[in-house]
Amino acid sequence: MSEVSEARPSSPTPHDRSALLRLWAVRVVIPLAVAVTVAFCLLAYAAKLALPGDGAALLAILWRIALLLLLALAVVAAIGWSIAVRASRPVMALTDAIESLGRGEQVRLQVDEDALLGRLQRGVNDASQALAGARNRMQSELGRTAIELADKNNRLEAASQSRARFLAAASHDLRQPLYALTLFSSALRAGETDPDKLTRVMHIEECVSSLDQLFSELLDLSRLEAGVMHAAIGDVRLDGVFDEVSRNFRILAESRGLRLIVRKTDAWVRTDRTMLARILNNLVSNALRYTESGGVLVAARARGRDQVLIQVWDTGIGIAPHHQAEVFDEFVQVDNPGRDGARGLGLGLALVQRCATLLGTSVQLRSTPGRGSCFSVLLPRMERLAAQRPVAPAPSAAPLSGRRILVVDDDASVREALAARLEAWGASVTSFDGLQGVRDWLDADHARPDMLLTDQQLSAGNGLQVIAALRERHGAVPALLVTGNTAPAEIARLVATGVPVLHKPFSAEALLAAIEKAAAPA
Repeated sequence: MSEVSEARPSSPTPHDRSALLRLWAVRVVIPLAVAVTVAFCLLAYAAKLALPGDGAALLAILWRIALLLLLALAVVAAIGWSIAVRASRPVMALTDAIESLGRGEQVRLQVDEDALLGRLQRGVNDASQALAGARNRMQSELGRTAIELADKNNRLEAASQSRARFLAAASHDLRQPLYALTLFSSALRAGETDPDKLTRVMHIEECVSSLDQLFSELLDLSRLEAGVMHAAIGDVRLDGVFDEVSRNFRILAESRGLRLIVRKTDAWVRTDRTMLARILNNLVSNALRYTESGGVLVAARARGRDQVLIQVWDTGIGIAPHHQAEVFDEFVQVDNPGRDGARGLGLGLALVQRCATLLGTSVQLRSTPGRGSCFSVLLPRMERLAAQRPVAPAPSAAPLSGRRILVVDDDASVREALAARLEAWGASVTSFDGLQGVRDWLDADHARPDMLLTDQQLSAGNGLQVIAALRERHGAVPALLVTGNTAPAEIARLVATGVPVLHKPFSAEALLAAIEKAAAPA
């Protein structure tokens, strides 16, 4: 409730008194002075006519008349000033009350029923009360609205956290069998010579690769939300990235009867190579997914002297103008109401735009329904001479020969698959189902292993505890932490430990590369 201030008639302030004095002088004193002067002149003339020859008597009469007129003028002026002051007090109170109303204050005037301003005073009081009531109702409504908004915000926050926990749990549980399947299929292919069986294994790996791509998109989104993805800006030979994109998608394009054209370029750009490759891979994958005939073109051209414009064209279904802004949102897929799993989860373009933002640029879209689309990325250009492509060394048949590796995972099928894959690479593997098994092994005083490969989420303990127990006994043993958890907070926490992290599922090649990197001297 607003505080009520009572406006009482009061004496005029110095400023008000000065204004009132000027008004009194102009409206009262000056007209009276003129009237007195005119009256004096008329009386003087009448006295002269009455006493034509007696000058002394005339002068005395005129002095008396002047004194009487001045005295009357003074009395009338004083009475006028008193009346002006008394009349101004309720007007001043009304003025103050109206100014207070303008400031949002509630006022109450003393009503003089006998005064001419009584009705106006009552009107101001009624207006003040009505405004106070409206203000109180508005404050009540605003308070109720604020409470409702806070409640809805809390519910949305809780729903978001619940969604994140569900995705993390579901991702982990789904990645476990996929993780094992990846390793088993790789082990089958490594020891198989029968063409028919190799074909079946390759089909299995294609399905696994498709699932891996979906999980990778979820993982990348979680990394971006966790803030652990940072751009490592450097000089990048664009043709090398184009070659990688061509190798990744040429077979897929040919299997669908489409043409994938990747034009050669000698341009160098200033960017993060991994993020640029992810952007182009997602754009080409998306283009092939929504193109039924024709093909996809990847090209780059100079834009002025300092920039390079990279474009991915397709002859697909196109995107209507009213959908072009929303295709960069998460889980949005145009023309896929049935949520066909072959067309992904609707995360590809969202990841593309977020990666582009980290690179200090954005993805531009031009599209015509029924004719195709063009996605463009503008990057800084570097003046570099084309470098000779390095010759990759021939892979070794047993790259881990002689290495002793500890494997810790509470899933028996995963332990078996990991052991089979590592032993196929020549490693000696000892596996455990949790922290207690590792502690018992350490108490038996075995020799220091060359590498530890552990899952983070164990039925008893966790991977970080396993690493800590091993390093407490044998020092800084190279370790690789494996996890299927995609929660942004968990990803950020694991990255902050400094232990190399490998996210499930992963290919055998990715596993080998991660082991070699973790074992490499710092």
